[in-house]
Amino acid sequence: MLQWQKVKNLPVITALSLGLSGVALSPQSLAERNFALATPVVVLMPHVMPNADLLELTPEQRQEARLIANQMNHEREDNEILTRSLRREMWELLSGAQQPDAKELENLVKLISEAEQARVAMSVECATRLRATLTADQWELLVDLASDLQ
Repeated sequence: MLQWQKVKNLPVITALSLGLSGVALSPQSLAERNFALATPVVVLMPHVMPNADLLELTPEQRQEARLIANQMNHEREDNEILTRSLRREMWELLSGAQQPDAKELENLVKLISEAEQARVAMSVECATRLRATLTADQWELLVDLASDLQ
């Protein structure tokens, strides 16, 4: 269950519980794949609309893909701005002339962790929503298109 709170007027997840089942990847396939830290928002979304004809998206699917892209990209950008700001604040505390306040540092670590949880949750939500929007064949093709860059 995802719970959101506002931190400096930006959404951040405070609790995340994910259950993944039915995922079967061989150790060899995991070792062979070069995983990037980019999320499905960044990896999958750029391939949807430019390949709408190839994917044979219906008008309804195109509309839903646009909605997903708009929401996910906005949330991702907000999260990146927040994360950069928090990391800058931490650097300033750590690199300053005075010994940093332990409570302040602890709070910043907590907020950065929450921002990272939000990024991961957005990744899951993006992929899940796209998969629900597309047919199995369309999903497979989209993953193949995105895998070329991974």
